[in-house]
Formats: sequence, structure tokens, C-alpha cells
Amino acid sequence: MFPAQSRRRARRSHAAALLGAALAALAAPSAARAAEAAAALRPEAAERDEGRALPTEGATEGAAVRAAVGTELFSAGVDLEIAGRTLSYTDLLSENLRTYEVLGVPMPSLRAELYPLARSALPVLRDLGIALSYARAVGLDSEGGGGASVSTSFSRLHAGLKGRYRPAGQAGPVLFASGGLCWTDFDVAPTGDPSRDAAAVSYVALRLGADGRLPVGPVALEAGAGYQAPLSMGALASYFREPSAGGVDLRVAVAVPFAPGLEARAGASYARFFYDFDAEPGDPYIAGGALDQLFAAHLGVAYYGY
Repeated sequence: MFPAQSRRRARRSHAAALLGAALAALAAPSAARAAEAAAALRPEAAERDEGRALPTEGATEGAAVRAAVGTELFSAGVDLEIAGRTLSYTDLLSENLRTYEVLGVPMPSLRAELYPLARSALPVLRDLGIALSYARAVGLDSEGGGGASVSTSFSRLHAGLKGRYRPAGQAGPVLFASGGLCWTDFDVAPTGDPSRDAAAVSYVALRLGADGRLPVGPVALEAGAGYQAPLSMGALASYFREPSAGGVDLRVAVAVPFAPGLEARAGASYARFFYDFDAEPGDPYIAGGALDQLFAAHLGVAYYGY
């Protein structure tokens, strides 16, 4: 009896082993097919996240900055501007106004951008951010009556929303659209002489802008433009009847990466405010319009955090 039972158990054990081997053989192709399917899906997932990749530890400085710009959580920069301004009139018929000009003014500036949802998977919202910038001139004076020095201040503040888009993925250009408020203040201490006091302006304007960044080898080229619709204009406009004004601004820059997340920047900016005056004979100040131009060359550094 016992030998027969042992033979039956041996046959059952042998049959179970054969069955297990057969199941393993069937499972192996399925596992291989699953691995192949997962591998096939990975490029699709990578394609969906194209442009969102972050710099790797072994990335070069240029590659690291290119990977961050357009996908960064935040950026911050500091610049030294050498600024200038010219104010002139068109069809000036009265002799109690004169042009204004100042050049070579040092003007440190700070700027920052924050994309709060940059690390989320939410479309559109992950590329919507807040942009701030501030600049203020140092050591600026104007010439008053009799050649006396007159205290003068020049500052600029911008705050608004900014959206970004990478049409060609990680290695391609970045496009930006922005909207917000821009405040430009050029204040000359009162002298009692309209020909000098009229140079004071304070533009609070709604600004809409578009910018682009194009990688070219190890560097990147940037350019942008905006339109400003002044809500207030300051002292200059108060000298004329029914004044109206508009403004445009342009900027260009080149960025050169020199360390992971860091780049040196050089460029120039230009803003132009144009006035139209409805002057009539007998008015104390008669001019057809005015042209206020502000410009600067700048050099600085920026950091991109991801």
C-alpha cells in the first residue's frame, strides 16, 4: 500500500512541476510583451511632457539654463542700466517751453518672475506667472534757473501677469505674452520755471506685451515689444488743453549661460511716449504735441530656479 501511494504522490508532484513550468513559459512572453508595451508608452509620456524636463546633474551650463527657461518655477535678475531721456515738442509756437535731455544715468534694476503651478500637470495654469521689476536712478540732478542743480528722481515699476509657451519643445524658442501696470516716474523738483518744470512726468499705464527667446548655439537671443495706454501722465500734460498720449516700448538682449541655472545678460531698451495737444491761439503754452523718449543699455545676471 505504501509504495503505491508513494508512486501516486511522485506522479502528482511530477505533474505539478510540469504544469508550473508550462505556466511560467506562458507568462514569460506576456511579461516581455508588457515590458515592450511600457517601453513603447514611455516616449509618448515623454512627448506629452516635452519642454517640461529639468536639467540633469551632468548637463552643461548652456543645456541646464535652456532646460530651465520656459519651465522654471521662478527666476530673478539684477542689472545695471545706463539710462537717458530726451523730451522734445512738435509745432512749438510759445517760447516759454524748452527741450530736456539727460544721458549716462546709472540705474540699478531688479526683476523677478514666479510660476506658482509650474511643477503641476495643469495645462495653461502651469505656465501662468507673476512678473515684477523695479529700477531707480542714482545721482541724478537737473539744471535749474541760473544753472543751479535741481533734485531729480527717475524710477520705473512694472507688475503684471505673464504666460509662456514652447511651440517646438524643450530645445526650441519660448514665447511670452504679458499684461499689467507700468509706472514710470521722472520727477523734477519745482523751480517756478515752466520750461523746466514741464519735464516732470508720471506715467501710470496699462501695458500689453509680447516677448520671445530663441536659443542660438550656446547663447539665447531675446526681443520684445509692448504698447502702453497711459491712465495718468503727470505735470507735462497739465500745461496743455485736452492732452492725449500713448506709448510703445522695445527691448533686445543676449543671454550667455556660465553656470547651472545662471546666465549673464546684456541688452538695450527703449520707450517712447507721444503726445497730442489741442492748443489754441491765446493759450499760455502752444505746441502740437511732444515726444518723450527713455532708453537704456544694461548688463546683468539672472538665475533660474526649478
